[in-house]
Amino acid sequence: MVLVFVLYMLWASTFILGKLILEYMPPILFVATRMGIAGTLLLSYQYFFNRSHWRFEWKDIGLFAQISIFFMYLGFITEYWALQYVTAAKACLLFNLSPFVTALLAYFLLSDRLTQKQWLGLLIGFFGFLPIMLQQTDLEILTSHIGFFSLPELFLLVSVVTSCYGWILIKQLITQRSYSVVMVNGITMLAAGVLSLGTSLWIEGIPQISTIFDNESWLLAAYYIALLILIAHVICFNLYSVLLRSYSVTFISFAGFTTPLFAAFFDWMVFGTIASGAFFVTMCLVAIGLYLFYQDEFVAN
Repeated sequence: MVLVFVLYMLWASTFILGKLILEYMPPILFVATRMGIAGTLLLSYQYFFNRSHWRFEWKDIGLFAQISIFFMYLGFITEYWALQYVTAAKACLLFNLSPFVTALLAYFLLSDRLTQKQWLGLLIGFFGFLPIMLQQTDLEILTSHIGFFSLPELFLLVSVVTSCYGWILIKQLITQRSYSVVMVNGITMLAAGVLSLGTSLWIEGIPQISTIFDNESWLLAAYYIALLILIAHVICFNLYSVLLRSYSVTFISFAGFTTPLFAAFFDWMVFGTIASGAFFVTMCLVAIGLYLFYQDEFVAN
């Protein structure tokens, strides 16, 4: 049981690391660096240590392209651009929309059915996010708005939707096309890294390479990126796989609602940011929505 919460504590720390990295490098260049390194490491592992699962078929390029563009590229760029303006706790909390968004995508794209209780959970969950959406930082207020939604909030919503869609496609490649998770993530991350690098050079300009070894900030950025890749792509990935042997997917997914609490704690520890009352109101409403959504599965298990 303790390891489940360790998993989500580590996931929460990646949002804090992301904000720290953004103090030293622009968001798109960060995504390019992270995805390029992570993709290269995963493919290297697959090739040298598990070559029996090294495969790629051109007929699947459409699925790989969609995952690369929508999930690994667009999803991460919008997330880290928005993270410049919102707290790590708020960003992490908005990603608790993922179970609800995934359910709706599966309903419309895969014809999955939802019970009345699940629909009620969806409604409570979605409306539960209104308090935290209305609570905006000073930096958010200065950005553009569409209605009462700030541009960073809209970018985070785009990131949530594209990541949920990406996971649906990844599941297809793994379950229907028998690819390994490492191979799928390696190819799509590396492709997204290349796309992000091109976008960074176009929008953010050419980084000052000549100052890398003379500037302490680049060393700190490199340290934080290495730590983030270690936590997100090595520890959490493997720990999640281990936990699935002892706990149901339903329980592990439900326990994910604790992640924003850890993020709020780290936000306070690192940046001195205290979570607002709206944050905890949203947390409670989302927990109720998630419980109703998963209740039948809890009973079945």
